[in-house]
Amino acid sequence: MTVSGIDRLHSQLSKLEDLFPGYLTEIVEGSIVMNPVRPFHGKTILRVSAGLEDQLSEEWALVSDVAFPFDDANEFCPDIAVIPAEAEAENRSSYPADLIEFVAEVVSPESMRRDYEIKPRRYAARGIANFVILDPLRGHAAAMWNASARLCHTESC
Repeated sequence: MTVSGIDRLHSQLSKLEDLFPGYLTEIVEGSIVMNPVRPFHGKTILRVSAGLEDQLSEEWALVSDVAFPFDDANEFCPDIAVIPAEAEAENRSSYPADLIEFVAEVVSPESMRRDYEIKPRRYAARGIANFVILDPLRGHAAAMWNASARLCHTESC
């Protein structure tokens, strides 16, 4: 898909979100996926963002729920992503996935498979070095990283 094709698709998805307030829209494995945004999800994102933002140097910035096209079949909107501050200053609705340095996903009942299986593989394949899965449903977090092109979990590497 060309950049203009991705921009056009993202524009259409934004319009879809406008029609269904309270839902987050992503493209996962070629399918449009809409999830309701729940209060615990937003609270978790806010709390983690506040703690993380204080630890970032001026060269980095947090973004939340903006689109990152990965390939023709996947455009993710990470709950939290760290990208260069210079790119964030452009205030775009989508950014190249190559900019992501760190990502965190907050699990909801509807996103368990995507957050534990699909997205970690795509993030690792794209070379995103560090990501965390925050699971308020189970009350735990899983730190994962891409060590030499293999996906590692806190208990397995």
